[in-house]
Amino acid sequence: MNKKYLIIVCLIIILFTTSCGTNKAVEPITVNFSFVDGIPALTVAKILKEKPTIDENITINYEIQKSPDLLVSKVLKEEADIAIVPSNLAAQAFNKGLPYKLVGTATWGTIYLVGTEDINSFDELKGKEIYAFGKGLTPDLVLRFVLSENGIDPDKDINISYLNAASEVAPALLGGKAKLALLPEPLVTNIMMKKEDVKVVLDLNEEWKNITGTSGGYPQASLVIKTDLIENNREFVDEFIKLYEESIKWAKENPEKLGDYSEELELGVNKASIVEGIERINIGPFSIGESKEEYKIYFETIMDFAPDFIGGKIPDEEIYFER
Repeated sequence: MNKKYLIIVCLIIILFTTSCGTNKAVEPITVNFSFVDGIPALTVAKILKEKPTIDENITINYEIQKSPDLLVSKVLKEEADIAIVPSNLAAQAFNKGLPYKLVGTATWGTIYLVGTEDINSFDELKGKEIYAFGKGLTPDLVLRFVLSENGIDPDKDINISYLNAASEVAPALLGGKAKLALLPEPLVTNIMMKKEDVKVVLDLNEEWKNITGTSGGYPQASLVIKTDLIENNREFVDEFIKLYEESIKWAKENPEKLGDYSEELELGVNKASIVEGIERINIGPFSIGESKEEYKIYFETIMDFAPDFIGGKIPDEEIYFER
């Protein structure tokens, strides 16, 4: 082969290999980020409003689900790359072998026992009727745990009347049918603004702290990220987590602006409820490094009460992603 043809062949090889490498590096991808509206969406409000570019080749598709069932489906089908999920679902997914890592806490406990009666001790709950929702789910399990640990048998000492949803419990309390009700934020604040004689009887997150000795309470909702996204796009993931932590901190410190964003973005919580109830909304702290003990205690407690709720076993250390 003469020198002229040798040079041409070399150039073709260089161009081909360079082109292939470039295409691989800049191939665009879409990351699906799923969460339900309401309080989980509030933790994302700053990001949703500002839509920051983390990586020019990675587009984030923000999927606000209107029901928990839709979110569960997205995770179990592995259609979500990033998601804010009930913490028990993070354990279920892990125990099913699904490729998700638990990254941190979006919100801590936001379930309260409220009512129009003056209750000053657990003993005074005996013989009472409590309207509740979520039978066999987190609200019910946490209520039963707190009552049991304080000498109240939830099946014998009180009468729990379950309705289909919190949205059905609220009218029962407002209309006077119920005198004690288990409700989440932001419904608690909405009712307290409408009915002045309604008060918080039990803050279940505070009671959980008292029983378990934890500093955060129980992790109600958590951020999970797919393992392959972490492994293949680590810089993006690190920057995303940083922005999400900032969004949580900002939400906690700026309730007025958070309320504006919530109404503008239609996140399912009105501004007045956010401003009035920001402390009960219980956003942050986020870091898994600082809250791993809370998760372990949460999983152990649920394992004792309803093992199927976390997939039949306590997740091992592999569930956690620590930077």
